[in-house]
Amino acid sequence: MAKRRRPSIQMPDPTTMTEAAIDAGVRAVAMTASLARGFARGAMTAARAMSDGASQATDETTKATTDVVHDAGERAKRSGARATPRLRSTPRKRQGRRRRAA
Repeated sequence: MAKRRRPSIQMPDPTTMTEAAIDAGVRAVAMTASLARGFARGAMTAARAMSDGASQATDETTKATTDVVHDAGERAKRSGARATPRLRSTPRKRQGRRRRAA
């Protein structure tokens, strides 16, 4: 039977390995949390921008509609004041209704 050789590489202390793994896990969790916070912050910023854009578009549409209605009312007032009823030079003859033969 052959003699077993001693390992040439010194094996690390298991306690040190466990502590290193825990530290790496804690760092990974912290990075994930900060990444999630960044995504949440970005999502909130995007939602706020979309909300502001929608409210601005609504305000502009309302203003444009109000302006159109106001202009139409002003035009109606101006044209109503100038318009006079036209009289026909010759009155139309009334035509009686014809009865259909049964």
